[in-house]
Amino acid sequence: MRRGTVLSFAVVVALLLCPAAPANSRASPTHRFAASSIALSPDGSTLIVTNSDSNTITLVDTAAQVVIAEIPVGLDPRSVAIAPDGGLAYVANQGSDEVSVIDLDAGACLDSLPAGDRPVGVAVSPDGRLVAVAELGADQVRLVDAATLQTWSLLPTLDRPYGLAFTSDGKRLLVTHLLSGEVTLFWVQAYRTYLPTVLKGQGTRSVNTASRSQSLISDLQSQIPTWSNVAPAPGVVINAAGTRAYLPQTMANGQGYNTAFDTTVFPQVSVLDLETSTHVTAEKISLPETDQPVGLPWAATLARAGTELWVVNAASNDVSVIDISVPKVPVRTAHILVGDNPRGIVLSPDGSVAYVDNALAGTVSVIDTQAYTVTATITATTLPLPPCLLRGKRLFFSSAERELAQARWISCNTCHVEGELDGRTWKLQYLDPVPPGEEAVVTRNTTSLLGMIETYPLRWSAEWDESADSEFSVRFEQFGTGLIEGDMHPTLGEPNQGRSYDLDCLAMFIDSLGLPPRAHSLGPAELRGKALFESASTGCADCHPAPLYTDLLQHDVGTADGPGEWFGPVIDTPTLRFLYDAAPFLHDGSAATLGEVLTVKNPDDEHGTTSHLSEQELGDLIAFLWALPYQ
Repeated sequence: MRRGTVLSFAVVVALLLCPAAPANSRASPTHRFAASSIALSPDGSTLIVTNSDSNTITLVDTAAQVVIAEIPVGLDPRSVAIAPDGGLAYVANQGSDEVSVIDLDAGACLDSLPAGDRPVGVAVSPDGRLVAVAELGADQVRLVDAATLQTWSLLPTLDRPYGLAFTSDGKRLLVTHLLSGEVTLFWVQAYRTYLPTVLKGQGTRSVNTASRSQSLISDLQSQIPTWSNVAPAPGVVINAAGTRAYLPQTMANGQGYNTAFDTTVFPQVSVLDLETSTHVTAEKISLPETDQPVGLPWAATLARAGTELWVVNAASNDVSVIDISVPKVPVRTAHILVGDNPRGIVLSPDGSVAYVDNALAGTVSVIDTQAYTVTATITATTLPLPPCLLRGKRLFFSSAERELAQARWISCNTCHVEGELDGRTWKLQYLDPVPPGEEAVVTRNTTSLLGMIETYPLRWSAEWDESADSEFSVRFEQFGTGLIEGDMHPTLGEPNQGRSYDLDCLAMFIDSLGLPPRAHSLGPAELRGKALFESASTGCADCHPAPLYTDLLQHDVGTADGPGEWFGPVIDTPTLRFLYDAAPFLHDGSAATLGEVLTVKNPDDEHGTTSHLSEQELGDLIAFLWALPYQ
């Protein structure tokens, strides 16, 4: 009752106290107030493309279809948003934890704003007064005052905020979460009018640092669940009326058996009713059924007054155009092939042209929206990666080649999202025929590939001794024909490296995936936990020694001796780095928290002697594990 009452009050405050966005003659009615890797000036004259590998953005003259300038920004720029008056652009740089401010008239970087851990999304409110930044690693959304370029507010969110979109009236902000079907809705205008009054005299306007405001956070935001087992969920687009939101998603059959390519993941678009803040299951768009098999829907936009949905599919390198004029009966309009790893799309103000950012081609596809054909390809940047590494990266993110995937369905990036994990536990069926007395299914929790080169051997049961053994996954998990001619060598047999240029390139890219920087210093509880971790009384450091926090060996710790564990009972010692971002835990994902790992899942002290620890000591130990790696 209290939540509904206060939320209603916030809505009333927003309606009564917030002035309407000022009219702006340069603003286009089709201007999108959402995070995207590509953006268009309100008058449609200048296109801006982020180049994540080049650490630049490119300005393109749309009339002449020529590059105006390529401007250095921060490391790994992921999204760009343009102010409604067309004067400034904001770029979220994931690798350097900053937002670049671009003066579009001067064609130069004007300023750089420090941000939290891994900013990936940026969007500008319709009135141009707020810049929202989704900080993937910090699990928060930063609101920046566009006039002063100062942080106005920090809004805590669920894990891995990624996609952002303001409603056209600027009163609400939707946030997607990369590894979840949950959507966070913030009543932004209520924050802007109500909270400053509450916080007056507290010396801060940062919501998450003002003690009196903590109880209000849950009242001025809400969660809208879509489907379970969703990952990735990278984007969101809202119609002009602010009544419907469309979310490209990939839903997994993580609890089923991996017996065929199309029983694993399901590319789709979910729909939210923003008038009731509910998930409209009847309007879900199944892309394989409506269009054709595609891989990893990543971005979307609306055309023809919101009756046509354009979905960019990042793995299959194509665009699905869907007629949604009858909401529950989506109909395919067109299917358009574009370049490598498309990540964003934007329409011209009159809707006649679509521009698609092909991230791993360094190009923009120009599409005639009447004829549904690519009329030009603009080179935005020259990708700086060495040829083999670039080829490997394209292979990792692609499902478009039959050697990689059946029916363009699954890529490496589907399960190892952005090189990390999908937060799922899979029941994988490999053996055919099934040996007598064995089950064909093994349960495995997806692990991150970042820093993997430092912790060979690979996989939970150490069944790979080289990254080229990923041929196994290409054939048996992605259902591709394979990158090697003929049979592959057994994973612990003769090397598969050197048998295929493409496989060697893929292995090189996987090995190149490094850990993100983390500047974290230990506090008192974490230091006490460190002492426990390194003590003989727990023995934790015996198998998890610094700095890798793994001994690179295999042990039977009593967790992998159940039915179906035909790889067990020995488990490869996992690294403990970045545990804070790695739930669920253990090889089978059976522990939701580190507390469960150390207690419920460790009754006989087989993976660390923890049964004698007090509640406070357990808390200290978990705090230290959560801090790894520390500065």
